[in-house]
Amino acid sequence: MKMLSPVLLVSRSESLNLLGIYLLKQLHLRRVMATTKGGRDLNRLISMLSPELILFDAVFYLSATPRRIGLLLKDRPDLNIAVINVNSYQAEGLVEFLRFGVKSVIDFNSGLSSFRRALKKVLRNEAYISGNVEEAYEALPDDIPDLKLDLTDRQEDVKRLILDGKSSKEIADTLGVSVKTVEIHKKALFTSYCVKNSLGLFKQCFLLDEIRRDDLCM
Repeated sequence: MKMLSPVLLVSRSESLNLLGIYLLKQLHLRRVMATTKGGRDLNRLISMLSPELILFDAVFYLSATPRRIGLLLKDRPDLNIAVINVNSYQAEGLVEFLRFGVKSVIDFNSGLSSFRRALKKVLRNEAYISGNVEEAYEALPDDIPDLKLDLTDRQEDVKRLILDGKSSKEIADTLGVSVKTVEIHKKALFTSYCVKNSLGLFKQCFLLDEIRRDDLCM
């Protein structure tokens, strides 16, 4: 199978990336890349590579992984993303990825041959869900989770003032804190939303329906 764009493996573990590269090369894929980078660095890498498939380690962002991938898909619904589980989650935990918009979840515990069949399917941009995960998913109600991130009250205050167009000094004066404290909160917000500046925060909040189009025109 020939590829015009690479497969990108995203994991916290170099050893898992090496295993993934080995397995993909067994499928005669030549352009396989791996990264342990997250947040903005990962977003930039994805934009630069335009990968045909992105394979995420289920524990990449730990408990926040489903929501962070959901944010990525909200911004880039065209991405072909599959999540790999390697001895980390039970089926009930893997269901969260499906609820946040991932269409393929591969449980490595199903065996090597099943894993290879799954990879071949997702490379054709077809959905694949391991049987145990699908059973758990079908048992859940048809509710859609909230993509909104869990922020502290102070982070919510700083975010609201950023969206109001306030500078760091104006935010500091409003909240009665130092500019340095405001910058710390802003950095935490940008990291949480995987953006690098206030403009990026505006965009993500708009995508998440935290602000309306009318608000942007005021």
